Amino acid sequence: MAPTGSLVNGGFETGSLSPWTCQSGDAVVSTPVHSGKYALQVTPTGSQTGQCSQTVTLAPDTSYTLSGWVQGSYAYLGVSGGATASTWSSSTGWTELTVPFTTGSTGTVTVYVHGWYSQGNVYADDLSLS
Repeated sequence: MAPTGSLVNGGFETGSLSPWTCQSGDAVVSTPVHSGKYALQVTPTGSQTGQCSQTVTLAPDTSYTLSGWVQGSYAYLGVSGGATASTWSSSTGWTELTVPFTTGSTGTVTVYVHGWYSQGNVYADDLSLS
């Protein structure tokens, strides 16, 4: 379990997907990156969005902001579970997305990033909670 209030490996600088849970085809890549050496490549197909997710336990009934940098067609960033909020962007360059949300009584949410079916790769980097 991640420490309260934090994403683990949000910049993918370990060079590994762990502890993110990702669909097949997703990978850590060295280009393009927003900062550091690595970023996440999400690879949607005709039957899946390429979603990568991580479940975190935050303080219950508290407001947070999920932020991260994405690029690609239909790049989605959001939370589900104890809160539901998301946003998306279609851009050939890095774009910062922010998703404000309030946790429920358990404080547990799943942070996710994904693309859209057959719309090309999406890249994500520097994901964080504040």
